[in-house]
This record gives sequence, C-alpha cells and structure tokens, in this order.
Amino acid sequence: MKAFQWAWAATVADLGIFLSPLTRTNSLADFVAVLTVHLAAAAVVAASTYTLMPSRFRKPRVPVFFLIFGFAFIAPVIGALGLLFVARAALRSEGGYEKFAVPGLVVLPEYDVQCKETHRSGQGAIRSRLGEEVPAHIRMQSLLTLQAVPNRVSNPILEDLLGDSTDDIRLVAFGMLDSEEKKLSIHIQREQAALADSQTPEQQYACYRHLAELHWELVYAALAKGALRQHMLQQALAFIAAALALNVEPDAGILFLKGRVLLAQNEPDGAEAAIHEALALGQSETSALPYLAEMAFMRRDFQRVKSLMGEMAQLNLASKTRAIEDFWALREKDINFNDRRYLPHI
Repeated sequence: MKAFQWAWAATVADLGIFLSPLTRTNSLADFVAVLTVHLAAAAVVAASTYTLMPSRFRKPRVPVFFLIFGFAFIAPVIGALGLLFVARAALRSEGGYEKFAVPGLVVLPEYDVQCKETHRSGQGAIRSRLGEEVPAHIRMQSLLTLQAVPNRVSNPILEDLLGDSTDDIRLVAFGMLDSEEKKLSIHIQREQAALADSQTPEQQYACYRHLAELHWELVYAALAKGALRQHMLQQALAFIAAALALNVEPDAGILFLKGRVLLAQNEPDGAEAAIHEALALGQSETSALPYLAEMAFMRRDFQRVKSLMGEMAQLNLASKTRAIEDFWALREKDINFNDRRYLPHI
C-alpha cells in the first residue's frame, strides 16, 4: 500500500539524516536542517500510520494524530519502526472479521408443532439406568435427570428407589418426592387461607376450584396411593361440588376436571356426563375425545372407540396420539406399540 511505502521512505530518510555528517557538526544551520528533515519524516510516518489504523482507533482525530507524531518524533527511527509494526498488527487483526454484520438470507428449518421426531425415554429405559447393577455415578446422574421428567412418570420410579440399598440414592429420591409434596401442601394451605378470607361467591368459586385441582394433582403426580389416593379424589370431588353449588356460572375446566376425577374413581357414566357438559361449554375436543374413547373401551364398546378415533382424525393431534388413531383406523401396517405409553388410558 502507498501509505506503507511513504512511511518506509520517511523512516529511511530519517535514518539517513541521523547517519549523515550533519549530526556531527556544531553549525546551527546543520542542526536546523537535521531537525527539519526529522520533523518532516515524523509527520509523514504519523500521517501514514494514522491512515492505516482501523477507523475505530482514529478518534478523537487530533489527539490521536499528535500521539502518533510524538512517538515518531521522540524516538527517531525506532519510534517510526514501532508505529509501523503496531499499524501492521492492527490491520492483520482487523482483517479477520467484518465490523458490521452483512445481512443474508437464511433458510429456516422446518418446525413441527406436533414434535413428530421427538423421542422420549419410557419408564423401562429410565429404570434400566437406575438398576443396582449400574455404577453408582451413572445411577446418580440418571436420578437427577428425573427432575426434567413429568411427575406422573418420575414419582413412581422415585418411590421404588426409597428401598434402594445405596444410601445416597435413597436419600435423593426421598428428597425429590418430599419436595414435590411440600410444594403442593403449601399451595393447598394458601388456598384454604384464601377461602377463609373470601368475600364474594366468585372468590369462593376460584378457591374451591384451585383446591380441587391441587388435590387432583396429588393423585395425578402419583404422590397419593391406596387409601390416601381415594381420600384425595373424594376431597377433590367435594371441592368441585362446593364450587358448583355456588351461584356462579360454571366453566368448562371444572367440569372437565370432574370427569377426570370420576374416571379415576372408576365411574365412567358420571365421568362421561361431566365431560359432555364441559364440551358444551367450550372444552377442546382434542383433550376430551381421548377420555371418551377410554370410557367406551372400558365398556368394551369398540365400535364407539373406533368412531371417536375417526372424530379425532379430523383434529390437529400430536404425533403420538395420531399413531394410536391410525392403529384403530387400520391405516398403519407397522405400528410402534411403544407409543401406547404416551396415552396409557386408550
């Protein structure tokens, strides 16, 4: 580049004037001549170096220029060589990237809302990594990954680990279960306090509904078993009945919850009536039809199951639900029966 050529020429001239006989005389004219040539060489080196520097290093202009000039003037030849080295290094580092991003057209990947390619581990795969024959560090890592697994899947596995022979595994499993149960218990206590302070039927309705949902969550998350499970289901139904007894127009959500609770109590007739009421109030068919299909299956009404599966085919179902619908519609020859774990009630 021309700027480098000018800078090198000025550096050579500066070196030449200091090696000339003029620096060894006592003449004022010779001193002025040497000083003039040195000033000119320093100015040329400073100007050339300034133009070579990246733009973000050039501001403020005047102080930066005089700073460069000062280096070239105070240290003859050596200062100029140092400035050229710095400018060269700055240019080399600046050339590795663009200062400003250049917009470009990017082809976006296909995004499948239904997550057709998502593969999840079933309970069998998770349990196999938690067996006592597996090394302890792998078991602990697998146990900690259960935090990302839905409670309905992870909690039964954690309960089985409460009798594990390894103390660390047993304690961590107990801690995880206890933490989930405490969270729900705290929410229940808060809702009970809010119910006691409620003033209007609408506030009472909201509290009763939340209490029913929290008691159902204890069952759904497999935190309540045996007699405790039946008690929690009865409590949930009692709160739902109390909410529906108020002078408040019910919504689809609480009726749908009533249907799920009744189904968990093995009362398909009452559950079906509640879910139909929820559908009439606007409950999504995508969430309701699988439960209706389960009730029909419990009655061994397979024609009804097939009919409901035909209705589900018209909806935007998740890929795993679609696989079960295809099975009943006999559209797939190769069915992955592992898909049944996603909808165990069908």
